[in-house]
Amino acid sequence: MPKKTIDLPSVSAIEGLIFPDKFPEITNVNYDLISLEIMLLFEWQRQLKITFKNVIGFRVLDEGNLLEFWINEVRVPGWLWDVQAGGWFDLEKERGGFVEGYHDYPERKEYLVIGIDDCVSILTTSEPDFLSLEIDE
Repeated sequence: MPKKTIDLPSVSAIEGLIFPDKFPEITNVNYDLISLEIMLLFEWQRQLKITFKNVIGFRVLDEGNLLEFWINEVRVPGWLWDVQAGGWFDLEKERGGFVEGYHDYPERKEYLVIGIDDCVSILTTSEPDFLSLEIDE
């Protein structure tokens, strides 16, 4: 069966990130029905926790399964992107059973957290919160 093609993703970088030119290791993903917490580890043992509330859904994929994001026409700086089109949401709404695809919420956002091995796509209606953590040595 031929694969369906979609338009290239459209993304923008999130401004003001720590280490905007570095890519973290995603060390933990925790969802507890209230929030999604993603732990990131940067060089020099700097740890950051990103929390998303009002999560509609999330997925974790190896970066090799997201090749459409790595081409020059799409790629932007940083390790957290705001996905405006051509991302996970657009893929899911092609399925008739994806009820969320029938609703038009202006506050719905899609983010992509880029790690050195894994990436996390997040569908949410709220902005992420950031917390820098000290690592005990």
